[in-house]
Amino acid sequence: MVTKTDGDVIYIHADLSGLKRLRGSIDSMITELESGVCDHDHLHTEDWAGYELTNTMLESERINGCTQVHHVKLYAWT
Repeated sequence: MVTKTDGDVIYIHADLSGLKRLRGSIDSMITELESGVCDHDHLHTEDWAGYELTNTMLESERINGCTQVHHVKLYAWT
């Protein structure tokens, strides 16, 4: 996951495994919300002691000054 330097756009690149991981996280938060519980999840790169995000970006993103995203927080609110 990378972002433009101004932070206005996030680019998400995912393979099947990554999309299933994201879906699992969202499904889990939906289940909690249906029980009236707010929940959250964290996605990290290996550099930040995780495995859910990669440390890669497209060359065109690098040339355009994009920044690597190392930590994504997902929140679910009632």
